[in-house]
Amino acid sequence: MFRRNNVTARIFERQIRTPAPGTSIHCARRFYENLVPSCTIYDVECPDHSFRKFTDDGQYLISFSRNHQDLIVYRPTWLTFSCKDEDCDTHDLPLKSKRFESFFTQLYCVPLASSSEFICKDFFLYIESNQFGLFATSTTQSHDAPAAGGAIPGIPCIEKITFHLLRLEDGVILDERVFRNDYVNVAHSMGVFLYDDLLAIVSLRYQTIHILQIRDSGNLVDVRAIGEFCREDDELFLNSNPLASIIVVCLSLCLFSFFFCESYLSSFF
Repeated sequence: MFRRNNVTARIFERQIRTPAPGTSIHCARRFYENLVPSCTIYDVECPDHSFRKFTDDGQYLISFSRNHQDLIVYRPTWLTFSCKDEDCDTHDLPLKSKRFESFFTQLYCVPLASSSEFICKDFFLYIESNQFGLFATSTTQSHDAPAAGGAIPGIPCIEKITFHLLRLEDGVILDERVFRNDYVNVAHSMGVFLYDDLLAIVSLRYQTIHILQIRDSGNLVDVRAIGEFCREDDELFLNSNPLASIIVVCLSLCLFSFFFCESYLSSFF
């Protein structure tokens, strides 16, 4: 079947046809054959911000102030101009193309961090279905904090870690979740994972996985904490049965012995 390669035909084909399973990304990449960059603008006057990234849908540009206290969100507007001559390629771009405001419009500036906190500039999660953004602020970490309350020794401690759920449309902070005297590796989202509307936060200091649900209303709701106890009644069962803790230890030793024997025997085959 003959297919036209112009952008109008491809848009029409995308509307009336469904690509084969697993090929949708390849069909989308064909548009780059028609829509390619034709000009590069240098020395654009940009504000003194720390730019993070675009959201996955390209609707917002996330940036932070240099002191890592404020969140600044822009919406792309792009530069438009017209040319009446026949040979427009020889004309230079207007002077406004050198200004950042010609490409982006600032929506708002929201203070996220307090005086003792700083925004984690390498952390940002985007919930595309509701256009929510998840940001993190924290105090400086300490390596000399004592391990108390079930904490693992040798793990750094951060006095306060705050996760902010923000609606990117208007910059309203919908909910917050605070972890005190804990350590969560938020750099590049290594300790925080998002799947659909479920959010998993890994506490390295207490060896616990906190699972939260992000509601459409913008609330962070606790679902389960997997750590020392996996289910809600595990602690009650262990405290009510004096032999339960001994049984758990014996089962753990048996499992560890089994895994060791399996790995030891597999090294000979």
